[in-house]
Amino acid sequence: MSSSAESAREAVAAGVQGIIVSAHGGRQLDGLQAPIEALPAILDAVRGSKVEVYMDGGIRSGRDVFKAIALGAKAVFMGPTNYMGAYT
Repeated sequence: MSSSAESAREAVAAGVQGIIVSAHGGRQLDGLQAPIEALPAILDAVRGSKVEVYMDGGIRSGRDVFKAIALGAKAVFMGPTNYMGAYT
């Protein structure tokens, strides 16, 4: 998981195949940039490599999924609370 361009560059140098841009389960909300805000810099940091970038955190709707994909994320992850409301 990554939340900064610097950690993304370190991950690429370590040979990872993918990076998840995350707020680490919401435990770092006060200390980190929101994943959607960090995503462009992280994508720039891995440009030219074969590393895939995914996003996790702050995804509450299809609109949020669209934004992340439009910015360049390969896919997004979201918790069950986001989609379970459709069934209640």
